[in-house]
Amino acid sequence: MLAANLMVGSGDPAGLMDLVTRLRPDVLTLQELTPKAAAALDRAGLRKALPQAVVRALPGVGGSGVYSLYPLTAEPAIQFGAFGQARAVLTAPGGTKIEVVSVHPCAPQYVGPTLCWRQGLVALPRGGGVTRVLAGDFNATLDHVPMRDLLAAGYRDAADVTGQGFSATYWPKNGRAPGVVIDHVLASAGMGVRAFAVERLERTDHRPVFAELTLP
Repeated sequence: MLAANLMVGSGDPAGLMDLVTRLRPDVLTLQELTPKAAAALDRAGLRKALPQAVVRALPGVGGSGVYSLYPLTAEPAIQFGAFGQARAVLTAPGGTKIEVVSVHPCAPQYVGPTLCWRQGLVALPRGGGVTRVLAGDFNATLDHVPMRDLLAAGYRDAADVTGQGFSATYWPKNGRAPGVVIDHVLASAGMGVRAFAVERLERTDHRPVFAELTLP
């Protein structure tokens, strides 16, 4: 599982493909995915490596997508404000179903779309005995109440499980603040976490995160 934020769809298609080639993820979630970025990634060979996709590309910062080696069935996106969080059900070898969400609620601010941020996190699926992975830019650390609520609902944070919960994933461009941990891979109860890493990608202020998960 690889999750990457493309920063308004610019990102670095060649660099992302280098990560996909090296890490060989079964699933990739993308945030801030614009139509231009999605087309550039297709040209760079993403659909050859991960041929199944549920793409909700949008101008600006609100687009997202789920790419997979295995079959995907599209589910309705979680939409608040301009931000759409793509959802899909993956069918793994052997028939196991895993719901995957490319997470990206709008960012909290002192003024502005804080309600949209909370709504986007509260709307993330939980319960029902379904195996799920939530991966992407949560715009939240594990100290935020909506994140604690998700963990209490049965999710585990891959970075926290592997002892890397303080590995910063976002570096504000103004350089006046330290990095923070707002990009996560959450796995539902019963899934194992074998590995976690924070990677590098040019032309974005977010660092991709990679997790190796096992099915129940």
